[in-house]
Amino acid sequence: MAIVSRTELRAALASLPRARLAHLPTPLDPCPRLSSLLKGPRIWVKRDDCTGLAFGGNKARQHEFILGDALGRGVDVVIQGAASQSNQSRQLAAASARLGIECVLMPRRDALYEQIQGNQLVSRLFGATVVPVDASQSVKKAKEDMALKLRAEGRNPAILGMGAPEALSLAAVAYVGAYLEIVDQLEAIGEEPPSHIYVTSQGSTQAGLHAGVRLLGHSTRIIGINPMDARNEAYEPPAAIAQQCENAAGILGYSLSVSPEEIHNSTDWVGTDYGQPSPAAQKASALLAKTEGILVDPVYSGKGFSGLLGDIEAGCLRPDDRVVFVHTGGLPAIFSYSEASLDR
Repeated sequence: MAIVSRTELRAALASLPRARLAHLPTPLDPCPRLSSLLKGPRIWVKRDDCTGLAFGGNKARQHEFILGDALGRGVDVVIQGAASQSNQSRQLAAASARLGIECVLMPRRDALYEQIQGNQLVSRLFGATVVPVDASQSVKKAKEDMALKLRAEGRNPAILGMGAPEALSLAAVAYVGAYLEIVDQLEAIGEEPPSHIYVTSQGSTQAGLHAGVRLLGHSTRIIGINPMDARNEAYEPPAAIAQQCENAAGILGYSLSVSPEEIHNSTDWVGTDYGQPSPAAQKASALLAKTEGILVDPVYSGKGFSGLLGDIEAGCLRPDDRVVFVHTGGLPAIFSYSEASLDR
């Protein structure tokens, strides 16, 4: 049963502080050749790789709400730490440059750190301060230490990403809005809401989509394909994602009760590890490129798409299902994983 109408939900989103950064709404592209080749289901790609900010990606939407809130609190420097080829870091560096606040990035010294290419190159072009963290250390702890140092200097820092639950909940709010876009775009072509949405997600993106479904009373199933598992410091289990759903609804002025059992977030497609290509992602990425002219990278969005194809091959989806794959971006990583991007 619907808790709220689409009109009311739009109004709730519009009432929040927001820094306009993304090109919205993003396209919803049908994939007729791919759908025909697979003999169903009908597939659309929600092109959040086209959000416009620094080669696009899902984080542009999220930073609108995260940084809108931060600016309202007088934040003058943001801190983020992740893998050296982080999509989040790239888009945060661009957003910070546009908004005139300092950005400190704390990438892991992982296997790709010394290669100034892809996301890491782009982040540096936007003027971010880069402070690497040894691969054996906690990035979360390093970010907390950096925030303490900056506060001692009289700055007003904000930690983003893992270790920042408020920011993660605001990131989920952004994808309540994305779900509204998907429903509106399908309605405009005479289609009902999708039966399934697949998305590569560590937590917030999936949480927002799920919250949107629940708030509107729809039956759409949100299937998250996680590019990491519990070996990674940033991994969030279904219970944490369920909490983010509830938090996002609360920010918008509504109450939801979401059980962990509702959250389908699969780690079956991680492959060797986070940030490393998988054969399934390479194969899936090549198929999408060659049938629809759409690129996904082999370590993030490609893993989500491999999960969708795997479920189709396993018979988990019917030929008459209506599936939206949310393309979360990550295209600069193709250049850092050039060999892995080719399905040989």
